[in-house]
Amino acid sequence: MIHKTLIIEDNKAHMKALCKIVKELQRDIEIYCAYNTEQAYQLILEQHIHLFIIDIILNTKKPGDVSGLDFAREIRGISKYKFTPLVFITSLEDPKLYSYSQLHCYGYIEKPFSVAQVKDIILGALEFPVKEDDDRYVYFRKDGIVYSVYIKEIIYIESSRRKITIHCVNDELEIPYRTCGEILQELDSKSFVQCSRYCIVNKKYIKQIDYTNRFIKLRNVDAPIEIGIIVKKSFKQSVENG
Repeated sequence: MIHKTLIIEDNKAHMKALCKIVKELQRDIEIYCAYNTEQAYQLILEQHIHLFIIDIILNTKKPGDVSGLDFAREIRGISKYKFTPLVFITSLEDPKLYSYSQLHCYGYIEKPFSVAQVKDIILGALEFPVKEDDDRYVYFRKDGIVYSVYIKEIIYIESSRRKITIHCVNDELEIPYRTCGEILQELDSKSFVQCSRYCIVNKKYIKQIDYTNRFIKLRNVDAPIEIGIIVKKSFKQSVENG
């Protein structure tokens, strides 16, 4: 599974160094970068983050700034991020104590940081089990507008004529084309599996599977869904493994 890591750091040199260190871990890690809380809020809407690395001071021009702590406090109020590992970047002593007691911080990286220190802390944080949570929304952008879709209500997703159609329990949404691999990455849920080159299904809505004739019947869907020859084996393994 790919661990999505969000680094929030206003200093470009420090950001570059942290990204380089994280990439050297040779793990399935996808890195997202934000230089301020506005960018960070946008990213947590569009992605499901598994690890936060947050600089406590994000505005060095503002005396007493602790906007990184404020951001952490805000995300702790979001159910899916209530227990997501947080690692703070700091040279401050007092906020460090607050972060442990109030925000359930996993650890902190002290400036100036060393490569060994950063790797040790991040590797430890990545050992935390990733909670599979479908009781959340996934966000898709279309024509400059961000649409929210409740993951539990997605039945299947298909691509045709260079567009993607997301079929839900009560409605459907068309968005610009992207590959099934990209869609699965955005969904970030084991409930979904690719059943053909052009289609992804939610395993929780599967009513019947006919491997001989290669089709699936889904709840709330009249027409059968094809199982592609190329993905038939991986589809079967995914369904049988839950």
